Amino acid sequence: MNLTTQQKEIIQAVKKYRNIKINAFAGTGKTTTLKEVANTYKEQKILYLAFNTAIKNEASTIFPNNTYVKTTHSLAYAVIKKYTQIDLNSLVNYRAIDISKEFEIPYTQAISALKIFENFCNNTQDEISKDDIEHKTAKKIFDYMLIGMLKPSHSFYLKYYYLLLSKEQIPQYSHDIIMLDEAQDTNEVTLGIFEALNSKVKIYVGDKHQQIYSFRGSKNALDKIACDKELYLSTSFRFNEDIANYANILLKNFKNEEIEIQSLNNKTKVETSSYISRTNAQLISIISKRIEQRKPFVTVRKPDEIFLLSIELYYLLNNEADQIKRNIFLKDFKDEDEVSSYAKEVEDFELKTALKVVKEYQEKIFEFKEIAIKFYKAWENRQSNNFDKRLDEILFLTTAHTAKGLEWDKVIVADDFPNFADLIFDLGFSSLKEYQKNLPKLSNQELIDEFNLFYVSLTRARKVLVKDSENFHYLMSSKLNQLIDKKIAESKDNFEKDDKKQVVSKMSKEELEEIKEQKNLEKGKAKKSGLKWSLEDKIKLKSMFKKDITINQISSKLERSSTAIIGELFKSETIKKEEQITLLKLIKANKKARKSVL
Repeated sequence: MNLTTQQKEIIQAVKKYRNIKINAFAGTGKTTTLKEVANTYKEQKILYLAFNTAIKNEASTIFPNNTYVKTTHSLAYAVIKKYTQIDLNSLVNYRAIDISKEFEIPYTQAISALKIFENFCNNTQDEISKDDIEHKTAKKIFDYMLIGMLKPSHSFYLKYYYLLLSKEQIPQYSHDIIMLDEAQDTNEVTLGIFEALNSKVKIYVGDKHQQIYSFRGSKNALDKIACDKELYLSTSFRFNEDIANYANILLKNFKNEEIEIQSLNNKTKVETSSYISRTNAQLISIISKRIEQRKPFVTVRKPDEIFLLSIELYYLLNNEADQIKRNIFLKDFKDEDEVSSYAKEVEDFELKTALKVVKEYQEKIFEFKEIAIKFYKAWENRQSNNFDKRLDEILFLTTAHTAKGLEWDKVIVADDFPNFADLIFDLGFSSLKEYQKNLPKLSNQELIDEFNLFYVSLTRARKVLVKDSENFHYLMSSKLNQLIDKKIAESKDNFEKDDKKQVVSKMSKEELEEIKEQKNLEKGKAKKSGLKWSLEDKIKLKSMFKKDITINQISSKLERSSTAIIGELFKSETIKKEEQITLLKLIKANKKARKSVL
């Protein structure tokens, strides 16, 4: 195969350096490059550490026989099972309620204790030393798992493996080359394991802009490691110049990236399509629409995983708690208010969104799930049932986190991602420039991950990007700075001047929209002026436009301004830039004509 200059440099660097860092942007042939390293050094014993099981399974089919493909967890699991007495046959992911009941401590202290335990398992500290109740409980959790009084968790056995490995209390194999993939999402304990393994050459590879698991304690190893040689992969084989351009604008303005992604993909034929959302709730909403439209879809994750929490939450809210089998913690709540308070207190984002789904769709979620399962199974058996022949009709549904490592010809980026300006405001800055200046020293990586999630989502597309998210208004504008700063100013003004914000925060989304609509009418504006476009309205807009209904008629029916209608048509790629300009000129001319008549 024809390798790029950058790929050749990486292969040659293995001969010269012990620690090599590779910054690989989206779609730049990272796995292909590592495979070529393995092929080039066929006499070497190589260990490739994949980020998750899906990546491991795929890599196992393409790497040569001299390469052992493992996840760090599978490596730890095998060693702990072989050399210790820890029973790993029944693993548990604990929640705060479980800890509260097990150790008979107040719920608020259990929340802190569980966080301390998880942080300890994710870092390289040798012990939990503080003496307060929360830290003592966290230490008990670890010690109880160690002696079998509490079932172990995944994070426990990974940390235990690190402790044994770093203190040389457990045997290990030696390798000539070890590769750590997705290094940007590596937490401290995984990095510690990697550094403790015996190898002549170590290669760290990843994309710091695809760090999206800070909420699990991941730390960007690419920024932490000391290396002998730093190299780049910046030529994308995946997507075309337009998509590369959006990625570069995002990275330059919101991540301070100086290296630009180049593109080698000029293909235009679309065969596969995907819808990428921020939340499971949004996916379930799309499932509802696809069923209503009688169009096929396939969830990337198993439907059971997408619907499980929502369905068991439905059981709780409908007095059927005996049906709850997996999320046992739900049985400790009495009603919706208690669930909502808990979700807010511990920042359980999935529980919040599941509650929203249950309230909106009620028992229909069971119907949605069954249909989703049928499509999922049909796709699994596509070669025998010819479902793969309908590839151009199928919409693949996934969240941004699950989409990582995947790609499609056409990608729809959903409108449930946080607004970029709101993220900057939440980080405490009054302008884009101020945010950019302070970005290198920011500690709130979870908010910065939201920019990364958006980058991951748009770079899943190979050929066509459908821009449903309002964030594309910024990426498409020649006045990006001004737009961001204006939105930040509006957010700041609303935050400071609204002396009733506590009352407002308790209002439903619908109540807030009604207030905005009333204010628009009082000001003589279109009723929905400035309000976020719902998916239903977007579908209606495209349908009416294709039926040759005039812009003014569409404006009247959707209760939005003509310019807003034209802007959304362009954003959704229903019309091109030239058509947008022409339509805006016609609208402006018509307004002048009416004024002259009057």
